[in-house]
Amino acid sequence: MRHFFLQGDKFIGKSTMLQKILQELAIPVGGFYVERRWDALGNITGFELRAAMDLSSSVKVSQSNEDHYFIYTENGKRYHNLAVFEEFGCELLRKARRSEQVILLDEIGGIELLSDKFTKELLTTIQRSKKILGVFKSEKNYQNQKQHTLEKLEISHQRELLKQEIIKANGKIMSLTQENQDSLEAKLRLFLKE
Repeated sequence: MRHFFLQGDKFIGKSTMLQKILQELAIPVGGFYVERRWDALGNITGFELRAAMDLSSSVKVSQSNEDHYFIYTENGKRYHNLAVFEEFGCELLRKARRSEQVILLDEIGGIELLSDKFTKELLTTIQRSKKILGVFKSEKNYQNQKQHTLEKLEISHQRELLKQEIIKANGKIMSLTQENQDSLEAKLRLFLKE
C-alpha cells in the first residue's frame, strides 16, 4: 500500500491520530494539514491551511496566519477563499513532491476541489508520490459542508476522481470508528515503518 487515508465522522480523531503518530515516530513530512480556529466562546471562526512541516518542528507553531484561512466567518456568515489553495496549497504540494518525505494531506475531498488548479496538483501528487497519508472527507461530512456553504458546493465528480486515483495508486481509504481505532492505529504505524 502506497497511500493510507482515514475517513469518518467529525471529531472522531482522524487528524489527531495521524499527527500523534507522526510526532511520536519523529517522521518529517511535507504537504499540509488544516487547523480549526476558535473564538473565546468556542465557536469556529475559520479553517487555516498549514504547512505539514510545522508538525515536525520541536516548537509547535500555533500563531495563526489569517492569509491562509480558506474558510472564515465574518458577521455570522461563512465565506471561502480558494486563493489559499491556488497559491499556498499548490506551493506546499509541489515542495512535498520534490522531497523524499512522507506527504500529509489532511484533509482532502472538500471545498478545495472547487479550485481546478489545486485539484490538478492534488491528482499529480497522488499519482507520483511514494507515500501519502491523510484524511479524506467522508460523504456524510461532505453533505454537511454543502449545507453550510453559501456558494454552490457541487464537487461529487472531483471527489470520485480523487478516490479512483488513490485506489489506482495502490492506496486505501479506511473508515475510522470508536471500535476500530486501535487496529487502524496499528496499521498506520506499520504503514509508516514500511
